[in-house]
Amino acid sequence: MFSEKQPYILTNISLIGLLVIGLVLLSACEQQAAESYTIPKEKSTVATTSQSEEPKMQVLPGMQSFADSASGISYQTPDSWTEFPPSSIRKANFKIDNASGTAEVSVTVFPGDVGGTLANINRWRQQISLSPIDQASLKENISPIIISNHQGYFTKLEGNTESILGGILPFHGSTWFIKMQGDILVIEEEVDTFKSFLSSIRIEDNHH
Repeated sequence: MFSEKQPYILTNISLIGLLVIGLVLLSACEQQAAESYTIPKEKSTVATTSQSEEPKMQVLPGMQSFADSASGISYQTPDSWTEFPPSSIRKANFKIDNASGTAEVSVTVFPGDVGGTLANINRWRQQISLSPIDQASLKENISPIIISNHQGYFTKLEGNTESILGGILPFHGSTWFIKMQGDILVIEEEVDTFKSFLSSIRIEDNHH
């Protein structure tokens, strides 16, 4: 026979059992939630081999085919640059590696003006952690230069750890970008060489 205290004991046991089950379920839910929000660490896009890769960009529909069908290009490769085959939407690839550090040079072409000169200068500034500029300051950041017998622009952007030398060329409904990015000392040493490279570029021109 059950004593009068037994229902009370059974009730306590039932409550304890429910609490234990609740704690187990709560622990399982918390573990599942934690696993759901675990994001794997993104792998670095800097290659450890002799050829480095450009940080991966979203290749929009038509960009690759446009780059493939764009005009041919020729140039004189500076002796201090190592050339690699074109890759992805790049029309040309180079790397500088010396006692002062490393830098990369890329040549790309896109349809249209890609937002305009100011937007593209600010895009490059952002890549080396510089704040954007406004239209009034644009002239202080670019200078005219002739590239493939057309009016283009040269820029030198100095960051804290990296700098950029750039050439921008509007060309019959498209825009060519020639960019060198790398360690500050290397960029400083390569200014004249980079400008000579810009002057050596010849883009196939069927409009003249």
